[in-house]
Amino acid sequence: MKIWMCVGLVATVLAVVKLTSITTGPSANEAIVAIRVAQRELFEAKRVYLEPTPRALNNAEAALELALSALKERRYEEAILAARETSQLVRKLGG
Repeated sequence: MKIWMCVGLVATVLAVVKLTSITTGPSANEAIVAIRVAQRELFEAKRVYLEPTPRALNNAEAALELALSALKERRYEEAILAARETSQLVRKLGG
């Protein structure tokens, strides 16, 4: 009987933890991954477009700076969105 009570308690705690993590939104790790991907894509684009720098590349750099700023201020959802915008702008350059 005690074993089933312990199992039930553990299951309840795990369910609460899972629901809490889902409802709290994105984490710093997710924002960091999105920013690193965007940085790598931007770096590769800069190697291709040395001079003159396309306007879209300048816009991508600005979006990346916004993502980094949002990350520092712990606004993870904004950081992820800005990093994704960076990636989209870089991908538009490729055609």
